[in-house]
Amino acid sequence: MTASMMMLRLCGLLLICSTVIDAKLDIISSDPDVRVGSDTLLLCKADSEGEISWLKGGEDVDEDRYVVEKIDESSSKLILKNFELDDAGIYTCVFENDHGTKKMNYQIYVYQTPDFGNTPAYHEFLVNQTATIPCVVSGKPVVEIHWFRNDRIVNDDGRGDGHAAGSSALLCGRGHLRILPDKSLHILRIQQEDGGTYTCEGRIKGRPIIRELQISVVVNEPPTVLIHQERKSVFAGPNSTVSIACLVNGVPRPNISWILPSTSDESRHKYNSDKSELTISAVTRSDFGDYVCTATNKIGENTATFILDVSERPTVVLDQPKLVVIPGETGSVICNATGHPTPTIQWVKKTNKEKMTNVEDSELILENVIPSDGGLYSCIASNTAGTTTEDFQLITWPGTPAKFSVAPGPSSSVLIQSASVQDGGSSITQYILQWKKPSEDTWSQSIVKPTNPLVITGLEPYTEYFIRFAAKNSHFQGTFSTEHKIFTQSQHGEPDSPILSLSEKKLDKNSVYIPIKQLRDGGFPILHYVVRYKGNKENEEWTEKEIPGNSSKIQLNNLEYDANYQMEVYAVNHNGSSNAAKINFTVPQPVSQPALGKGGVVGIVMFIFLLLMVSIDAFCCYTNHCGMLNFLARKLFGHKVSESKGMDEEANNSTGKKPESGDPAAEA
Repeated sequence: MTASMMMLRLCGLLLICSTVIDAKLDIISSDPDVRVGSDTLLLCKADSEGEISWLKGGEDVDEDRYVVEKIDESSSKLILKNFELDDAGIYTCVFENDHGTKKMNYQIYVYQTPDFGNTPAYHEFLVNQTATIPCVVSGKPVVEIHWFRNDRIVNDDGRGDGHAAGSSALLCGRGHLRILPDKSLHILRIQQEDGGTYTCEGRIKGRPIIRELQISVVVNEPPTVLIHQERKSVFAGPNSTVSIACLVNGVPRPNISWILPSTSDESRHKYNSDKSELTISAVTRSDFGDYVCTATNKIGENTATFILDVSERPTVVLDQPKLVVIPGETGSVICNATGHPTPTIQWVKKTNKEKMTNVEDSELILENVIPSDGGLYSCIASNTAGTTTEDFQLITWPGTPAKFSVAPGPSSSVLIQSASVQDGGSSITQYILQWKKPSEDTWSQSIVKPTNPLVITGLEPYTEYFIRFAAKNSHFQGTFSTEHKIFTQSQHGEPDSPILSLSEKKLDKNSVYIPIKQLRDGGFPILHYVVRYKGNKENEEWTEKEIPGNSSKIQLNNLEYDANYQMEVYAVNHNGSSNAAKINFTVPQPVSQPALGKGGVVGIVMFIFLLLMVSIDAFCCYTNHCGMLNFLARKLFGHKVSESKGMDEEANNSTGKKPESGDPAAEA
């Protein structure tokens, strides 16, 4: 029984303990970190009914300092007003009911906000200086100070604590950043890359209470000026442009100004937005000189000088553009040339590109002027910038005509072709043409414009004349050419009558050959000859034929014997036909030949046979002393023949030759 009661009590106790342990208790607050002077509220809530009380640091709260309000049987709140630093601590919510007691602690942190006070947020340093940037932070409890740049912390050993290699190198690649004991940032030999924004962070030690101050660091640098090309040479001209770039560094950004040559025209100057580049258009010689670029900021100023050398194309001015000189006299002209560098001067005769040698400096002197000296002369001024040419005209008499030909033309005219005349420096405007007959003393003349050929008209046909002519330019008339003899042709350009040589004619039976010549063709080639002939029979008509214009003879065939003929020949060219050349000739009767009958033929044959027999007998008589002739010779001249025979035999004996048996002398 006793044991049973003990077991029953033990089970009840375990049930009570189980109930207490299973009770749920929570403290709810907005933030465990409470700023000095602010209010906060703690709410304690249980999941069952009971009594709730509050402790601070294990002791009952001071109800004069804190306000405790019971909300209901399962919740209570503690109101804390105007917090002070000593209000920080552990606050405990105690829950009690019949089943027991349960506690819940809550830590309250009280802090004084970090304050940077009068810490400067902007600093300027000169490049290469050692910079110290203070960061003074107040606050409670203890305030920790950290420096950041580009979201990376700066440790007091000068090393960055980040992981990005590029940023780390930018931050402390030179290991020149330090955190001093007073938490100031120390930068050794500060450079431009050290400029920027730094963050000073004040943090309540152990708590997430942070305040930051952005501090701007400016690294000032005195101006530096660089001009890549200190000297430049350009050519003057309307299309010539030069740009001068002045490369400037410095912080603050320097202002740029220019000092220009006094002779330069600023109306042709143009600057870019910051005046670091000067552009000069339509460069002239007056733009040469020193261009000084000056950069200025509050730290100081610096300058650089650019030298512009301008080469100017020569300018040429002649003291007179034209000179008129009579042959034999002297003329001169002066060529004034300017430019940079100083140009050299050369004179050239423009018509034949002949370099003039009789030149003293810029003056051209022409002594004892002749017609061939006339023409254009060029003064050529040259330097490295280019060449300029100015022309000068010398005018004198035209020369005497030479290298020409004179020929008869159509309609009793005379043609003067390929006349070559020195114009004396001015174009030939007229020709004076003169002519006269050999019997005349006075020259007739006409004035014509330059043509090829020159034509003299209105002359008499088939007449001999002397011809000469002279040229005239804008100022003078030249001398006349040599005289040429010419024989005019027909009035309308027809050819002269051909010449027939009757004394040289040839007759061949009833054909005749008569030579033909053409002295003058009227200025146009002979196309053909028209030959007309007829006999002396009454009412006989003319027979007509054409032969080529280059024929040298006329041949007429099948003419009648013992007949008289009339013949007319005309020469024909493009302008018409000549007058007729007329001759008469006779075709004689041929010599008569007797006719042979049969008897005549027989007689001829017998005569030939007899002649042959005599020839053979004579041969026999001479060689072998035989034949009929030998017999007759003995009868008429016996003893002489014997002597001849004796001499022949002796000759035969001396040669060893025997008479042939057939020889009559041998038989005797």
